[in-house]
Amino acid sequence: MTDAVRYNVAGNINLYVINDKKYKTVYSAAFVHRLLNRDEVTLNSLLSKVLKTGTHTHPSMSELSKYAENLYGCSFGVSVTKRANVQSIVSTVNVVSDRFTHEACEDDAFTLMLDLLFRPNISGGAFPADSVNSQKSNLKDDIDGLINDKRSYANVRCIEEMCKGEPNAIVEIGYAEDIDNIDGIALYKHYESIIHSSPIDVFVVGDVDAQKLCNRLKEYFSDFSFNIKPICVEYTSAGASDVKYIEDNLDVNQGKLVIGLRTGVNIEHPDYYALLTANSIFGSGAHSKLFNNVREKMSLCYYAYSRLDKYNSLMLVGSGIEFDNYNKTKDAVLAELENVRNGNFTDVELDVAKEYIISSYRSYEDNPGLLVDYYMGKIFTPTLLSLGEACEKVSEITRDDVVRSFKGVSLDTVYFLNGKEASK
Repeated sequence: MTDAVRYNVAGNINLYVINDKKYKTVYSAAFVHRLLNRDEVTLNSLLSKVLKTGTHTHPSMSELSKYAENLYGCSFGVSVTKRANVQSIVSTVNVVSDRFTHEACEDDAFTLMLDLLFRPNISGGAFPADSVNSQKSNLKDDIDGLINDKRSYANVRCIEEMCKGEPNAIVEIGYAEDIDNIDGIALYKHYESIIHSSPIDVFVVGDVDAQKLCNRLKEYFSDFSFNIKPICVEYTSAGASDVKYIEDNLDVNQGKLVIGLRTGVNIEHPDYYALLTANSIFGSGAHSKLFNNVREKMSLCYYAYSRLDKYNSLMLVGSGIEFDNYNKTKDAVLAELENVRNGNFTDVELDVAKEYIISSYRSYEDNPGLLVDYYMGKIFTPTLLSLGEACEKVSEITRDDVVRSFKGVSLDTVYFLNGKEASK
C-alpha cells in the first residue's frame, strides 16, 4: 500500500504526497488546524461556509462554479472536521489528471484549493454581508437540522453528557446561539487572527510531481507573513466515573438508545488494534454479535452497532428500539460486551472480524478522501502505522489480545431518546 511522504514547506507548513499512477484524478486538501475552543468553534464553522462562496479572483459562487466547471468539472469544498482536541478548517479539490485531459488543469485546481483558504473575497475589511448573512442562515439550518436526524442527535447528546468539561463535548459545527452576533467585520477579524498563526497541512493524492508541488507551495506562500504556533494534540484517556443515566423526551416514533463506554485505549496505546478487532466482533458490521444476536435473533432493535473514537478512548453503542424495549436492549448489549470480554466467541468470529478490518483498510486505496483522513491522523499520532502495517498488525491479533483489550472497557453513560409521552 502507498504511504504518504512528507515535505516541509516552511515552519509548521507541511506537504504530504501519496503518489500513485493508478489514480485518474488528483485529490488535494489543505488543513488549517485550531484547538477546539467553545468561544471560536462557531466562528470557524461559519468561516468554512463563507470561504467557499468566493475568492479574490472568483468573488461569487456562480463565478467559482463556472471556473471549476471549465476545469473538467473540478469539484471543490470547504468544511470543518474534529479530531481529538483539534478543529480543522479544510478546503478540498478533485480534478481529472492532466494525463487524461492533456491540458494544464491540475495546477489551476491546486491554486483554487489554496485560494479558498488564503485569498478569500474581502471587501472593505470584511467578508461581504450578503455572503455572511446567507451562510449564517445555512449554518442555523444545519444546526437545527441535527435534531431531525434523531440517530445523529442521540449520539451528540450522549457525547455531550459523557464528556462534559472535555474538548470532545464541543460540537464542531457550532452553536445556534452564537450566530446572530457574527457579522462580516467580526468574521474577518477572526479570520485574520487565525490564518497566519495556525499550523497548515496540505495533502495531494494522485500521479503528481511532489517536488514541483513543494516548490509551488513555497512560491504561493512567499507573499505571506506567518507566525505559526504549534498546537498540542491531546488524547483523552479518562476512566468512567459513576454511571450516568440521561433521558430526553421528544416527539419521536422510535426510541434511540446510546450507550457510552470508556475503553482506556486510544490510538497511541499498544492494544489499539486488538481493541479494533474486539469491537469488530462486538458490534462493527453485519458479522458482529450486536447485529446477529441483539438485532436478528432477539429482535430487540431496528439497528445496533458500536463504533470507536480512537482519539478519546470512547466506544458508542447505538440502537433504534421500541420504547418498551429499553431495559431488555440495554441488558442484551451489555451481555454481549461481557461475552467478548470473557472470550466467548469462536475462531470463525475472530477471523471474520479481522478480515472485515483488513478489507476496510484496503478499500481506502480506492478513496483518496479516506486516504487523506487516515494519514491526517498519522500527523497527530506519529506512531500510527501505515495502512499496510496496520493490515499486518490486525492479521496477527490473537484471542488473548482481544480479551485483554476489552478488560478495561467500562460503562459511563446510558442515553435514551424517549417519546414525549413515553416512560421507560
